[in-house]
Amino acid sequence: MKDWRFLPIETRNGYWNMALDEALLEAVIQKRSPFTIRIYKWAPSTVSIGRNQSLNEEIDVRFCRQQQFNILRRITGGGAVFHDNQGEITYSIICSIKFLEEKNALNVIEQYEIITNCIIACLDELGLKTNKGIIHCPAIFLNNKKFSGNAQIRRRGYILQHGTILLELNPELMYSALRSHPKVSHSRMVQSVRAKCIGIKNNINNYDEIKFIGSLKQGFIDELGINLINGYFSNWELKFAEKLINEKYDNKKWLEKYE
Repeated sequence: MKDWRFLPIETRNGYWNMALDEALLEAVIQKRSPFTIRIYKWAPSTVSIGRNQSLNEEIDVRFCRQQQFNILRRITGGGAVFHDNQGEITYSIICSIKFLEEKNALNVIEQYEIITNCIIACLDELGLKTNKGIIHCPAIFLNNKKFSGNAQIRRRGYILQHGTILLELNPELMYSALRSHPKVSHSRMVQSVRAKCIGIKNNINNYDEIKFIGSLKQGFIDELGINLINGYFSNWELKFAEKLINEKYDNKKWLEKYE
């Protein structure tokens, strides 16, 4: 079994979270760091858009500024996401595409699914029966409602996949930060989110964050056939992430790449 690094759960702002994910990818590509799984939360709440999305079409920038939310553009694809500082846990995984291919995940969808299978295994251990599907991006569902969306970037033979695990749902706040479709009212979007999305926390008996993270960690171990060894960020990763914050994630030019 291959040894991977596990970065235990921590809370950072949106700029640091996305910069660290990219720094980890670059460190793994350069063979400065081992394959890595990271678990994290957000403070303050953050709105992120996919790398090719229009900022003003997807986000109510004025509302987000008033609420002091972070606003950023990811390097991964997918749609706009509201990352609630109370209602979400996020994971990221960085490894070679070759590793996934050796696990018989030979195309993009199969490579998404072998990773999301790790989350499904965690929830199965906690008594929740989930299933996979696609709504804009590969997603995971409980009771036919989405609780996890996922996105990837591939670079020089390596992959970064990160995704949300929705614990609690606040549709009113979500669609105050995100813009509704021009032909769909705010109230209708809120109703749609309630009908199509779910937070899993209330479906887990006696939810405990430490136990949940332990089950999530075990899901990755079992499904990928790896050892996970608790680790920490290298000095190189932290310095590179800080550079990325200044030059990209907290930089107006990158954020407004597509206004």
